[in-house]
Amino acid sequence: MGLKTRMMKALMGSVGVRQYQGIIEKETQLTDRENVLKSVEDSSERFEIVFESFKYPRDKLKLFSSPRVMRILPSNIKNISRSLTSIDQNPEVPTTTIPDNLLYEFEKHAKSLGISSVGYTKLPRKLIFRNKAVLHDNAIVLSMEMDKDKIELAPSVETSIMIMKTYDDLGKASNQLTEFLRDHGFSAQAGHPLGGLVLYPPLAELAGVGFHGKHGLVITPEHGPRVRLTAIYTNIENLPFAQENPHEWIHSFCQKCGRCGRKCPAFAFYEQPIVHENGSLTHIKNEDCFPVFLEYHGCSVCIKECPFSRVDYNKLKRQFSSRTLDPDII
Repeated sequence: MGLKTRMMKALMGSVGVRQYQGIIEKETQLTDRENVLKSVEDSSERFEIVFESFKYPRDKLKLFSSPRVMRILPSNIKNISRSLTSIDQNPEVPTTTIPDNLLYEFEKHAKSLGISSVGYTKLPRKLIFRNKAVLHDNAIVLSMEMDKDKIELAPSVETSIMIMKTYDDLGKASNQLTEFLRDHGFSAQAGHPLGGLVLYPPLAELAGVGFHGKHGLVITPEHGPRVRLTAIYTNIENLPFAQENPHEWIHSFCQKCGRCGRKCPAFAFYEQPIVHENGSLTHIKNEDCFPVFLEYHGCSVCIKECPFSRVDYNKLKRQFSSRTLDPDII
């Protein structure tokens, strides 16, 4: 047994290790298929939290120390696996257009499952993580709220339990909504918020779901940055793809605010994000953030401190437009 496998077993247990390794294998099998959309040369590489955690001493891994957190992990792994294996259940000759009334039913069903917002966009291949693949480039982006009271406790075990549970609930909803589409004759592939095959924040921006803040997280009008994101990839050609993003003003607000960076326990924020050749942005010094993330239960202080987590989106927009921002807010 190799060192990496032994460390995975110490963190996740034998069953979790087998499931996690199975996910990596299924992702590779998908990439090796014909007629899938693969990453391109300038795609980003996915940050592997589990593998990167092995570089740190066990006593620093507080994120993985709570049995209540770890009890939720197998369900997440199960639903990630389901999102990959269920693609073989797609209809052989799928329908490509969706009637307005059925799209309305889809969105209504999404809300009943706890989805906060739904957006639509074309998926640029550069947003597919390196050496990964998906079935289709028509993306339905989904967000789900994280509990405000639990975010206010960050960093804490209670916060990390809630976040892991939100991952699980959103992953289940993504699979159920994908089944809804298949039952109505469409081809679809569920994404999962934990890991994922695609870089979600810029995809959510393209779908008009929100806009990134100084912390690099997508800020939504419904719940600020207190959301998790995922997507469904489908062959439906007539989705109402977003043509613009009404939330771009958030960038100017964040440049003036900067509260998340000032409150960061790791002082991990770049003053200005690094712009990569493919257009992607890096807002956080990962080598500073990640150790604190692991030791302090997934941290989440930047989410807690963001004004959009505490103040109504429209109120902030009005104050910013009229230049009457309350100094206590920022």
